[in-house]
Amino acid sequence: MRVQQVPSYRVTAVIQRLMIASGRSTRVDPNIPPLDLMGEAGVRLVELARGYLRLRRPVFLGSRVKLRGRSRLQMANWSGVGDRTVIDARGTIGVRIGEGTRLGRYGVITTTSHLSRYGVGVVIGKRSGVGDGFHLGASGGVEIGDDVIIGPGFSAHSQEHNYGDHSLPIREQGTNEAPIIVGNDCWIGSKVTLLAGCSLGERTIVASGAVVKGTFPGGVILGGVPARIIRKL
Repeated sequence: MRVQQVPSYRVTAVIQRLMIASGRSTRVDPNIPPLDLMGEAGVRLVELARGYLRLRRPVFLGSRVKLRGRSRLQMANWSGVGDRTVIDARGTIGVRIGEGTRLGRYGVITTTSHLSRYGVGVVIGKRSGVGDGFHLGASGGVEIGDDVIIGPGFSAHSQEHNYGDHSLPIREQGTNEAPIIVGNDCWIGSKVTLLAGCSLGERTIVASGAVVKGTFPGGVILGGVPARIIRKL
């Protein structure tokens, strides 16, 4: 008996409906082979099932995701966390991930890194994405807005060590914490580092490899070490 193949346009239409239902407005490329689409849909369904089992919500969880302080973790519907990412949500505000936001694979969120100081945590808005291999040091707080694009290898460090007393090792001089804020609609390239107290206004673009400290207005392109304004948008 000959098995009839499902027309590719029907597979594309089904996947498109599923994406819309999960809050994604991106259109599926009709050139993607149906088998590839079905394979990706299968992976997402497994992640969704894992999210239901662990968090009782329609969220996507990759394989071997580690969650600490789960009572302080809030994941909105259709948000996701990639494979082998570690989230420590033990802090005053915990970790809050907005609807449709996706965290990449092999990432780390640390909130309370030392028992001598209870950390703050992370808030990420809607429809944002953080690439693979990220590190968010959130003891001083990290806030990322809506519709933010962040490349792989990103790091944010809201805590820095004191070093002014030459009679003591740096590790014994304590730390200063200051929140990191990223406004809505920013694009941050790969391997960018944001330091404690950094604030980026809406629609800021940061070039790959930049190290950013200080406050910058929106609508500019930043680059360099330390980062400076290259031009206005």
